[in-house]
Amino acid sequence: MIFDRFFKPYAEYCLRTTLSEDELKTTLDKELSMYGFLSANDAAFSEKTVIFFKTARPLTVKPVLCGRNNMRGVISIHCRKAEPGNESVLDITITPRNDRWLGWGISGFCIMAVLIFCFGMWQGVFPLLMAGFLFLNLLLSRSYATNETPVIRREFEKNLRKLEKKYKDGRKSC
Repeated sequence: MIFDRFFKPYAEYCLRTTLSEDELKTTLDKELSMYGFLSANDAAFSEKTVIFFKTARPLTVKPVLCGRNNMRGVISIHCRKAEPGNESVLDITITPRNDRWLGWGISGFCIMAVLIFCFGMWQGVFPLLMAGFLFLNLLLSRSYATNETPVIRREFEKNLRKLEKKYKDGRKSC
């Protein structure tokens, strides 16, 4: 409803890969570390443009760039077998975390505060300003995250190709 437009996917596209779904899961588990406070802090000062972290959900990757943005997209991967050959097709969706409940909570708090303060008190303006700040924050965060999406997409594909080369070429030479 009100917040749905802020939490729509940034990008949906397909990639072909030589890795199967199981190989991709194990590769991501081996190569990516779990996202945490210290790892995010190290990523902020890294020379790399984008650093990817694994999440608790399989085939879901969290990109970290310089700066903090809760609306930054998370990469969700769904694998399907390609018809000709032994490749896989990855259906990739870059979408923000679903934090609609936070927007509804802040909006509800603002409405209750306006009702409490509106009885002849000029402080009733502050909750309205807070609600305006919420929407401004969501709008700007979504705008920044939308601008970061092509970089995340390009870096993810580049990392996927490196992993393909590392694990497929390494397996063939053994």
